[in-house]
Amino acid sequence: MKFKSVNTILGVKGNKGEFEGTAYDYTKLRVVMDVSEKNGTEFGFDVKEMPVGKSDELAKYKDLPFPIQAELEIELTTKGPEIVSFKVVNKA
Repeated sequence: MKFKSVNTILGVKGNKGEFEGTAYDYTKLRVVMDVSEKNGTEFGFDVKEMPVGKSDELAKYKDLPFPIQAELEIELTTKGPEIVSFKVVNKA
């Protein structure tokens, strides 16, 4: 399932390497999201890191003036939410 949402993006991080024989290669956006208030022990906002691609994607985001507002197309998968597309709306 895919949906679009306008969110505040606080930053981005990317990394590539190996740890204990397991390779990793990612770029993740730090997205501000509402917290779930269902259990009554948490209120407000938090940051969710969402994958947007491999580490070579990092260069696309390094010169953005964070924090920013962006329209994200998010796909819900069995591994959690993944960003499919990213479009800057304005500065946060």
